[in-house]
Amino acid sequence: MHRARVAFVFFLLACSAVAMARSVWEGVFTKEQAARGLATYGEECQKCHGENLGGGESGPPMVGDEFLSKWNGKTVADLFAVTRKTMPMDDPGSLGSREYADLVAYILSGNGFPAGQKELDRDAAALAEIRIERKP
Repeated sequence: MHRARVAFVFFLLACSAVAMARSVWEGVFTKEQAARGLATYGEECQKCHGENLGGGESGPPMVGDEFLSKWNGKTVADLFAVTRKTMPMDDPGSLGSREYADLVAYILSGNGFPAGQKELDRDAAALAEIRIERKP
Protein backbone atom coordinates (compact mmCIF):
# COMPACT_ATOMS: atom_id res chain seq x y z
CA MET A 1 0.00 0.00 0.00
CA HIS A 2 2.85 2.39 0.86
CA ARG A 3 4.51 1.87 -2.55
CA ALA A 4 1.24 2.65 -4.28
CA ARG A 5 0.97 5.97 -2.43
CA VAL A 6 4.57 6.88 -3.23
CA ALA A 7 4.04 6.00 -6.89
CA PHE A 8 0.86 8.06 -6.96
CA VAL A 9 2.64 11.08 -5.45
CA PHE A 10 5.42 10.82 -8.06
CA PHE A 11 2.79 10.55 -10.77
CA LEU A 12 1.08 13.73 -9.54
CA LEU A 13 4.39 15.59 -9.35
CA ALA A 14 5.29 14.55 -12.89
CA CYS A 15 1.89 15.66 -14.16
CA SER A 16 2.13 19.02 -12.47
CA ALA A 17 5.63 19.63 -13.82
CA VAL A 18 4.44 18.88 -17.34
CA ALA A 19 1.37 21.09 -16.87
CA MET A 20 3.50 23.97 -15.59
CA ALA A 21 6.02 23.92 -18.46
CA ARG A 22 4.96 26.10 -21.36
CA SER A 23 6.49 26.99 -24.67
CA VAL A 24 6.85 30.31 -26.45
CA TRP A 25 4.82 28.63 -29.21
CA GLU A 26 1.72 28.85 -26.99
CA GLY A 27 1.21 32.62 -27.43
CA VAL A 28 2.73 34.06 -24.25
CA PHE A 29 2.49 37.78 -25.18
CA THR A 30 0.04 40.03 -27.03
CA LYS A 31 0.46 41.95 -30.28
CA GLU A 32 -0.14 45.17 -28.37
CA GLN A 33 2.62 44.34 -25.92
CA ALA A 34 5.05 43.56 -28.75
CA ALA A 35 4.13 46.90 -30.36
CA ARG A 36 4.98 48.72 -27.14
CA GLY A 37 8.25 46.77 -27.08
CA LEU A 38 9.01 47.94 -30.62
CA ALA A 39 8.61 51.56 -29.51
CA THR A 40 10.91 51.04 -26.52
CA TYR A 41 13.38 49.15 -28.73
CA GLY A 42 13.53 52.12 -31.12
CA GLU A 43 14.29 54.49 -28.26
CA GLU A 44 16.64 52.36 -26.16
CA CYS A 45 18.06 49.42 -28.11
CA GLN A 46 18.23 50.11 -31.82
CA LYS A 47 21.44 52.14 -31.59
CA CYS A 48 23.37 49.01 -30.51
CA HIS A 49 21.28 46.07 -31.74
CA GLY A 50 20.42 47.55 -35.13
CA GLU A 51 17.22 48.01 -36.98
CA ASN A 52 14.67 45.19 -36.78
CA LEU A 53 16.63 43.34 -34.06
CA GLY A 54 19.26 42.39 -36.66
CA GLY A 55 22.37 43.25 -34.69
CA GLY A 56 24.73 46.19 -34.88
CA GLU A 57 28.33 47.11 -34.34
CA SER A 58 28.08 46.90 -30.55
CA GLY A 59 25.16 44.51 -30.02
CA PRO A 60 24.35 40.99 -31.22
CA PRO A 61 21.26 40.15 -33.24
CA MET A 62 18.13 39.46 -31.23
CA VAL A 63 16.55 37.35 -33.98
CA GLY A 64 17.55 34.42 -36.13
CA ASP A 65 19.81 31.43 -35.80
CA GLU A 66 22.46 33.07 -33.62
CA PHE A 67 19.86 34.23 -31.11
CA LEU A 68 17.94 30.94 -31.13
CA SER A 69 21.13 28.89 -30.76
CA LYS A 70 22.00 30.86 -27.64
CA TRP A 71 18.52 30.86 -26.06
CA ASN A 72 17.02 27.55 -27.21
CA GLY A 73 16.05 25.50 -24.14
CA LYS A 74 16.38 28.41 -21.74
CA THR A 75 13.46 30.19 -20.16
CA VAL A 76 11.88 33.54 -20.82
CA ALA A 77 12.88 34.38 -17.23
CA ASP A 78 16.52 33.95 -18.28
CA LEU A 79 16.08 36.34 -21.21
CA PHE A 80 14.16 38.84 -19.07
CA ALA A 81 16.83 38.76 -16.34
CA VAL A 82 19.78 39.24 -18.70
CA THR A 83 17.98 42.05 -20.50
CA ARG A 84 17.10 43.78 -17.25
CA LYS A 85 20.56 43.39 -15.69
CA THR A 86 22.61 44.41 -18.72
CA MET A 87 20.49 46.74 -20.88
CA PRO A 88 20.57 49.42 -21.96
CA MET A 89 24.33 49.13 -22.01
CA ASP A 90 24.85 52.73 -20.91
CA ASP A 91 22.33 52.49 -18.02
CA PRO A 92 21.48 48.86 -17.12
CA GLY A 93 18.27 48.29 -15.21
CA SER A 94 16.98 51.80 -15.86
CA LEU A 95 13.72 50.76 -17.51
CA GLY A 96 10.59 49.66 -15.71
CA SER A 97 9.62 46.00 -15.46
CA ARG A 98 6.75 46.58 -17.90
CA GLU A 99 9.18 48.02 -20.46
CA TYR A 100 11.48 45.01 -20.11
CA ALA A 101 8.53 42.62 -20.49
CA ASP A 102 7.42 44.57 -23.58
CA LEU A 103 10.94 44.35 -25.03
CA VAL A 104 11.04 40.59 -24.45
CA ALA A 105 7.62 40.32 -26.12
CA TYR A 106 8.98 42.24 -29.12
CA ILE A 107 12.04 39.98 -29.30
CA LEU A 108 9.83 36.88 -29.19
CA SER A 109 7.57 38.36 -31.86
CA GLY A 110 10.59 39.18 -34.03
CA ASN A 111 11.61 35.54 -33.86
CA GLY A 112 8.26 34.45 -35.25
CA PHE A 113 6.69 33.21 -32.03
CA PRO A 114 2.93 33.75 -32.07
CA ALA A 115 1.06 36.33 -30.04
CA GLY A 116 -1.69 35.20 -27.70
CA GLN A 117 -4.48 36.68 -25.61
CA LYS A 118 -2.54 37.45 -22.42
CA GLU A 119 0.41 39.78 -21.93
CA LEU A 120 3.78 38.37 -20.98
CA ASP A 121 4.01 38.37 -17.22
CA ARG A 122 6.64 40.35 -15.31
CA ASP A 123 6.87 37.81 -12.49
CA ALA A 124 10.11 35.79 -12.58
CA ALA A 125 8.42 32.58 -11.39
CA ALA A 126 5.81 32.78 -14.15
CA LEU A 127 8.45 33.55 -16.78
CA ALA A 128 10.55 30.61 -15.57
CA GLU A 129 7.75 28.28 -16.68
CA ILE A 130 8.04 29.37 -20.32
CA ARG A 131 10.70 27.70 -22.49
CA ILE A 132 12.27 29.27 -25.55
CA GLU A 133 12.25 26.59 -28.23
CA ARG A 134 13.07 26.41 -31.90
CA LYS A 135 10.23 25.61 -34.24
CA PRO A 136 8.82 22.18 -33.41
